[in-house]
Amino acid sequence: MLGIWFAAVMLAVAFVTDITKQKIPNWLTVTGAICGLIFHLVTTGWNGLAFSAAGLACGFAPMLALYVLRAVGAGDVKLFAALGAFTGAIFSLYAMAASLICAGLIALLVLLWRSDGVQRLTHAGFLLIQLAAFRKLSVLKSDPASDGRLRFPFMWAVLPGVMITIIQWEALGV
Repeated sequence: MLGIWFAAVMLAVAFVTDITKQKIPNWLTVTGAICGLIFHLVTTGWNGLAFSAAGLACGFAPMLALYVLRAVGAGDVKLFAALGAFTGAIFSLYAMAASLICAGLIALLVLLWRSDGVQRLTHAGFLLIQLAAFRKLSVLKSDPASDGRLRFPFMWAVLPGVMITIIQWEALGV
């Protein structure tokens, strides 16, 4: 439980820097990952180190795949690795899933708020149909002529996603 509070402080700093500077600094994520590993090694020994390393890997790997698809930034990848180092594999995966759901909802709201939101949403629907029905993978490639991509700091979704996960964790007594 103490690891979650350390992670919460790290996430608060990451939120401020991502919102104000559009960057999550390496000093924060690397320090967070190292502190998470050391914290669990000191408090619970080698089993704690294994718990922390598994969390780091489970926070890193799926986010790296999203980074390759250009869905998130490199700082987000490293942040989830550090979050996993503090909280373990299961918590970091739950927090990631909740954050991605929050990101989808935020993106939908922002998209609908924009003047061309309905047109973009319709276009995205057609692309998803092409992907699902015809297995047309070329729809996953971004259009170089399209400069108006929908972007927002992922921390808008990470913070509520992690808070939802903490509340669920507390309710389950984990």
